[in-house]
Amino acid sequence: MSIEDPIEMAKWRATPAVEGRAATDADVKAGCAIFAVDGEPVDLDLPACAIVREEGVGEPTPVIVIQAERIEDGSVAIGYRLLDGGCGIASLEDVELLSEPDERFR
Repeated sequence: MSIEDPIEMAKWRATPAVEGRAATDADVKAGCAIFAVDGEPVDLDLPACAIVREEGVGEPTPVIVIQAERIEDGSVAIGYRLLDGGCGIASLEDVELLSEPDERFR
């Protein structure tokens, strides 16, 4: 599964993710991480459904979070997959974590 592939919502829990450790370059190449920065892992149950809201940038976007790491400046960077394919990075402050997909995922 490539990060460019769309996510099949019936199988979103099978989305490859990095949990409990910092991602490596190999994880990025394998499609289970978005970035490799030698950060400190953040304790989240991954993969996770979320809504990304970037101030002044487009509409709130449903995503699948596959990575969460505290980076050098102390902030938490979230690596996510877009439902239609592709990926992105946001700060934890711009991400609303959900326990399950909601109506915004349809």
